[in-house]
Amino acid sequence: MFGKDIYWYGVQAISLLETGKLHSPDHSPVFHIAALFLKIFGIQDQSLFLFQILTSVWLLISVILARWILSHREFKFAFVFPSFVILLLGFLYPKQSWALGFLVLSIAFYFSSSLSSSAAPSSSFWMHRIRWGAAGLLFLLALWFHPMVGVFGIGLWVLYQIPTKFYPVIFLLSLLFPFFLPQDPNGRFYSDTEIFPLTAAYGIAGFGILWDWGYLVFGKSEERFLKIRKAIAFFGFLLLLPIFHFADIQYRILLSLIFVIPVFVTWNRVQILIGTVSISLWVFTVYTSPHLFRYPYDLMWIPGESMASVPNNGLLVAHHGFCEYYHFQFRKDCLSFEPDAKAISELPKGTEIYRAVYGIRYENLLASKDEKNRPIFSFVQPLGEYQLVLEEDWKRYRFWLEKRNSKLLSVAKSWKNPYRERPQFMKRKQNYGI
Repeated sequence: MFGKDIYWYGVQAISLLETGKLHSPDHSPVFHIAALFLKIFGIQDQSLFLFQILTSVWLLISVILARWILSHREFKFAFVFPSFVILLLGFLYPKQSWALGFLVLSIAFYFSSSLSSSAAPSSSFWMHRIRWGAAGLLFLLALWFHPMVGVFGIGLWVLYQIPTKFYPVIFLLSLLFPFFLPQDPNGRFYSDTEIFPLTAAYGIAGFGILWDWGYLVFGKSEERFLKIRKAIAFFGFLLLLPIFHFADIQYRILLSLIFVIPVFVTWNRVQILIGTVSISLWVFTVYTSPHLFRYPYDLMWIPGESMASVPNNGLLVAHHGFCEYYHFQFRKDCLSFEPDAKAISELPKGTEIYRAVYGIRYENLLASKDEKNRPIFSFVQPLGEYQLVLEEDWKRYRFWLEKRNSKLLSVAKSWKNPYRERPQFMKRKQNYGI
């Protein structure tokens, strides 16, 4: 499977089919679409794959229709060079993708109405109102499918309303913004000065995202879309500032901007060349670094099946990708964070919390001993790339690594082996979840 979140959609869809409720509350209808695919094609990987394909097709159709609307329904101007970002969004972020499809259509109706009224003030009163109504309805759908995309649309509209001469002032004021953000990592907004957002984006997606960001900020547009093009470019420039708790959030906003751009670009030979370079860079990254876009799910079945068969395994702690896969395939609870009070309180009576250790060899765990020369682990089950241990033993082992200043500490406290608790805003809407 391609994508790092896709099995979470499967978990939510299965919960809808079996209980009528989502595993973790979420108002987005996209999980109902995923559930429909599982109902029609069965609860299997292929059903999720078809759901991803439909999502990418929806994105492509929406951006072509948006361009067609802005071109006054002339198909010869509706050509859109297919961006790799459409495929990337559709497979990696389905909920965001469905919302972006509605948003880009809303944007198209909004500008179509504005351009037609300025060009021909005597045009049909009702046609003008219909376009405004369509823009509003589609925006509400985007907000419903993914609130972040709705807020993104509002932010883009606000920047569009501000005269471009004020952009330098806004940027200077924005430089101060990170200093006023809370330093509490449990919040949605968090100034993480250790990672530069564009560097983080490169680490997430490679050279393709840098090329697309450069074109986003410095590219040109036809005259009638010049103002909105400048607003999009300035928005992309502001993403250089670290303002969100996860760098991944700013990366997703950047992908949204890249997705919107083709609507306002008249495609010619130069633009096709730029698009070809972009696709080539993305494909190169996918080919050379597939781990950036998918987990090695093919290696997870055997260890996952063994972990799920442990009788008193009430909750498994594992890295993000394994948790989703494990939960989807074996219907067992999993948490990709350090167990907190909420997770412990929800633990079934008579069960234990286990940890799927990744990246540390079985021999290293077995050889670890405390100050009294007693084994740290009372239970270790080797399962290929993963080792199954009790969570309490794992905590003692991590403390032991800290005291010894071991080189393995960087592995024990990384994404491979979650060591941070869920932020407060995630606890409010999730049970075990991810």
